This record gives sequence, C-alpha cells and structure tokens, in this order.
Amino acid sequence: MAKTKYIVFTADVQHVQSARLKQAITDCVNQKYEELYFLISSGGGNVFEGLSLAAYISALPMKTIMYNIGQIDSVATAIFASGKERIGSKNASFMFHGITMTLPAANYLESQLKEIYDGTVRSKKDIARAISTYSGIQLKDIESLMIDGGVILTAEQAKDRGFISSIVEPAIPSNADIINISNI
Repeated sequence: MAKTKYIVFTADVQHVQSARLKQAITDCVNQKYEELYFLISSGGGNVFEGLSLAAYISALPMKTIMYNIGQIDSVATAIFASGKERIGSKNASFMFHGITMTLPAANYLESQLKEIYDGTVRSKKDIARAISTYSGIQLKDIESLMIDGGVILTAEQAKDRGFISSIVEPAIPSNADIINISNI
C-alpha cells in the first residue's frame, strides 16, 4: 500500500496559508510519501501565491489527487487544476473570473494606472494559461470562463468540460495520516 498523506486546505490563498501548505508538501516529499490527497475548499486570494503553489504541486514526484469539497474560486482553480487527478464532491462548485484590484485612495499618474491595468491583464492571462496547461483544457475555453462577472460551474458542469474526472464524495480512512490548514 502506498504511503499516503491527506491534506485538508480550507483557507484563503494568502502568504501565511500558502507558506504553511508549501511546508506541509515539502515535509511529505522529504518523508517519501507516494500519494497526496488534497481536500480543498478555497475562495482564492493572492495570484502570485496561487500560481506558485500550483507550479509546485504540478512538479511533485508523487501522485496528487485533488478533491473539491466545497468551492474552488478564483486563483484556487489553478491550484486545483495542478493535481494529477481532479475530483469534485456532488455539491462542489468552481468559480472562474477576471482579476480584481484593490487600490488605496491616492492620486495616480496615467502611467501608473496603465501599469496597474497591464498587471491585472497579465495576472488573468497567467491564471488562464496555468489552468489550461495543468488541466489540458484549451486556453480559449478557460478564457471564456474568465469573463467579467465570472462563471460558476457545478460539479456536473465541471465534469462535462473535463475539469474534473469524476464526482465522488471523499472518504478519509480511519487510520489516515492527515494535516489541516485553515485561515486560523
């Protein structure tokens, strides 16, 4: 039987939570785990953190199985897509949308606004490319989901589009080796 770790990630994709997840994954690699099961529900968050997590998970030498146990939104879709296998629970949902930017109240030069705009466009394209690369879904199809206002897919719709392979309720064995990462 393969040495398996279950990682429950019910958190925003922010610096602290991302660092905790990367450390948990690194520990699993160093401890020679052969399979990682990620049970994920995340509203998304920081684009840089999400894309770096997705790239790290995609590069792992072991089998990685992603389970959507609730909602996968925004940049968390790239993290989810990076698993070698992707599964959704029957009540799972996936939200794809454009980029939002919170700016402090200030005066901006036109060149600064253009740089901010160009950065948001780049982030949206980077997320779309990552999801497409990891999932094997055509880039144009991912981009069509990331329209302004966003698109939410049910588990059935995600399965029909090839974003998940099956709809199954996750079952953690009673003797499972498990770690939990949340916002607290």
